[in-house]
Amino acid sequence: MSILESDPRIYKKMIYPAKGYLGRLIKEDYGGMFGFLQDHGYTLDPTDGRWRRVGAYRSIVQSTPWCHAKGSIHKHCNLDHNIIFNQFDIIPPRCLQCWKVVVTPTTFDQLIKLEQLQISMGFPSKCGIEMRDYTPKFYGGYFYNHSLDEGREKLEIVQKAVAEHISKEIADGVILKRGCTEFEMLKGPSPYWHMTDEQQEQYDIIEALVDVPRGNTGQDEMQKRMVRIKWFLWAHMNNDMTYKEYNDGESLFPDYVKYNDGDIDDLKRDLVMASAYAKYGTPIEISSEFLEMAQKFAGKHKMVSLGKLGASLGFEQTNNFRLNQIHLSDVVPEAKGDHDELT
Repeated sequence: MSILESDPRIYKKMIYPAKGYLGRLIKEDYGGMFGFLQDHGYTLDPTDGRWRRVGAYRSIVQSTPWCHAKGSIHKHCNLDHNIIFNQFDIIPPRCLQCWKVVVTPTTFDQLIKLEQLQISMGFPSKCGIEMRDYTPKFYGGYFYNHSLDEGREKLEIVQKAVAEHISKEIADGVILKRGCTEFEMLKGPSPYWHMTDEQQEQYDIIEALVDVPRGNTGQDEMQKRMVRIKWFLWAHMNNDMTYKEYNDGESLFPDYVKYNDGDIDDLKRDLVMASAYAKYGTPIEISSEFLEMAQKFAGKHKMVSLGKLGASLGFEQTNNFRLNQIHLSDVVPEAKGDHDELT
């Protein structure tokens, strides 16, 4: 809430202890309470006084790292987590009844197998890459449950399926946890989570005045394709090359050219020939033939530096390497330039 022009945090220090008439005004200041929703595409519907998103149609969420195998009618994360918890610091009733069976793949290959497993099992679930810096793992998979009893039952089912279709090691690491990781980070250990009477009252106000669309139709396949491409890039970035199995054994990006080994003069000569091809289209074999001729000429006249020959041709500067026996090192890549192929 920013009443005038000062930092909004200033007013929080002032207004929350307010009593009397001012206290009643603040308590019912729904415009200030939900004003932040305007930044998220919501507007106040004058027909019933509820905040709704303008043009609330399905869209492609560019930022998500998750593929959802199946949604849950018991979840409403857009409202419960993104608004009620993030903005009002309340863990809502639905979240208090949320129990997650967590699977932690360690490779891209295991992530793909987990997604296939989630689809075949038909339970509310999702999996993807773990981009949260407070979650110490690269990949994650979650099966959603609406009670502790259901969670314990699902835990056993998932452990058995993961052991059979992915690995026993991954199955041994499957756990059952309560709610979202962020809740535990900010509100403490999950056994102590609760709603106060004041939070319940505020929750009722939010439920009455904010209309957030629910995602009951499942995640669009177009969205999933975009997410899976992110998975490939994430795996490459984290040196998980098991993704190559799903790219015909090929790396997404070329490796570095390494100059650790080999005779330095040979490397310099090879660089000259590669540069000649890239810049002028001079085939490597022609450059090699020319250097071989230059080598013989220099040997005949007892010249050890190509610089002297280059000066005779009018070059002001040349690479100064010995004219040894011509050969191309294995570490030299195909030259890249404005020409179609290396002859």
